[in-house]
Amino acid sequence: MRVAFATAPADVIGLNDTDRPFHEAACAAAGVVLDHAVWSDPTVPWADYDLVVVRSTWDYLDHLGTFGAWLDRVGRLGTLHNPAAVIGWNLDKRYLLDLAAAGVPVIPTRVCHDAAGVDEALGGLAGEVVVKPAVSAGSRLTGRYAPGDGAAADLAGRILDDGRAVLVQPAVASVATAGEVSTILFDGVVSHSVRKGPLLALGGGLAGGAYTERLAPEELTPARRAVVRSTADAVGRLVGARFGVGGPLLYARIDVVTLDDGREVVLEVELAEPSLFLEAVPEAAGRFAAAVARRAGFRDPSAAGPGR
Repeated sequence: MRVAFATAPADVIGLNDTDRPFHEAACAAAGVVLDHAVWSDPTVPWADYDLVVVRSTWDYLDHLGTFGAWLDRVGRLGTLHNPAAVIGWNLDKRYLLDLAAAGVPVIPTRVCHDAAGVDEALGGLAGEVVVKPAVSAGSRLTGRYAPGDGAAADLAGRILDDGRAVLVQPAVASVATAGEVSTILFDGVVSHSVRKGPLLALGGGLAGGAYTERLAPEELTPARRAVVRSTADAVGRLVGARFGVGGPLLYARIDVVTLDDGREVVLEVELAEPSLFLEAVPEAAGRFAAAVARRAGFRDPSAAGPGR
């Protein structure tokens, strides 16, 4: 049984793929022969693998057309997970509007296609705002701004000039102090949750000047667990109806934040190459390896049960 984890070139990944050593050890223990293969390498024989998992294809933003073509090509093999259509949908954060229409409590989101729309969206928010591209990763071109800070419109202009739609959202006060809670599911079952420290500095840029994930294991409250479960169910219905995808997805990460009024809402749903934060919960690597093994056709009798 051979499995490929699709990744970016080594000079893009550097030492940032902190999940990788946990993947490698856990997959070896589960009897999975695992290769890390660069998605853009034309010599990789994707058809030779029992399963191809999109894991750390972090340079896709610079090659969107090529990456989309790769997803379509490998997706036709029937071994790609998550499925190509699901990944393509999830790469554009406008999926939040689809989730909202399906009844999921998501962070209020305005999508803007021109400067007038940006001005209207910014003018409609009384507090701090977050501006980001509809297609983005790693907080690229993402900023948090005080009310009336002209830098928010400037960033939005840069995004529009780049040919991308702009998302305008209210900044959630609790994120700047307590961060957000990310819950990871494998095969539709909650594996673990972590609390991520704040990333965005007020006025644009990153807290501390660099993209650094500050993580700690987190027990889900009943309210957060209910939001995670309802969101996962809604995603399942959406991808089933829209893309014909049956059954649970191999992996999903649902990021939840707490609004000022105490409501728990979804900030992101990551269905394409999310960090699984295995350094914070190492035992979760075995659960992911078991899910991978099952998808590749191997029943692992030692599969661990659900976690936090």
